[in-house]
Amino acid sequence: MALKTQMLIFIILVGISVVFAVISLSTTNPIIIFIFGVLSLILSVVAFSAKYYTYLYIPAAKMKNKTIVLNEKEMFILSPSGNSIVVRDEGVTYATTFIKVPLYRSSTEMTDPEKLDFGRTFSRAITISKNTTKISSEMLVVNKDEYITKLRSKLDDTSQLLREAESNEKQNTVTINRLKGELTMWQNIISNISSSRSQALVTYYTVSAFGDNEEEAISIVHQRAEELATGISATLGVPAYIPEGDELLSLLEPNYMIPVETVNEIIRQKSIKEGI
Repeated sequence: MALKTQMLIFIILVGISVVFAVISLSTTNPIIIFIFGVLSLILSVVAFSAKYYTYLYIPAAKMKNKTIVLNEKEMFILSPSGNSIVVRDEGVTYATTFIKVPLYRSSTEMTDPEKLDFGRTFSRAITISKNTTKISSEMLVVNKDEYITKLRSKLDDTSQLLREAESNEKQNTVTINRLKGELTMWQNIISNISSSRSQALVTYYTVSAFGDNEEEAISIVHQRAEELATGISATLGVPAYIPEGDELLSLLEPNYMIPVETVNEIIRQKSIKEGI
């Protein structure tokens, strides 16, 4: 918000506030004095706060049905190959590809010389490409549905074996106790995993290119991304790669970053139903 606009709003609000104050002082009616006095005070507070927070007031005043539309155009489409996103804008097609860089160590685990060496190595990785690139780190919520499904399958198998062992009179106590211990182990693992959300830190490069059509833009950006991924892999000694499909969407789609229905909510709902 420009400074002139802020000052104009400030002067207008202060002017109205002064008018209300004069009205409240020019009458002997206690109701009018109270109403216009309060209005004058409120406008004075709003005037001085608007001087610093106009950028918040203007969007709020323009809100329609409590929704601010940021972009009415088509946001993006996924390329047929599933490894790029495409945006069309006034006859020009832009394609963007991501490069995931798996980092297996944290700076908290490094000594000072190792941190210095890693910083220098990472600096070389950043300057590999002559084209403009963006490097980002993002915290994602890990969806543990598939993993917990496998654990529940093992839990069910162990429960079945335990029931069969207990119904078999010839089965020895050692086997039954072992199965009970294994059953408790799977139950504890599932309980610990589902008790809180797991998060993963992802580091990735973003490469973009434009062309006259979708095929040209995708071809150019994919070539640049392949060259950059190869250079990063050689410099950092990690298998940098271009994500596709759902893995690509996890870097830019909110529902993939933080799933609306997490496994914790599913388990909690199931527990409530079983308890009822």
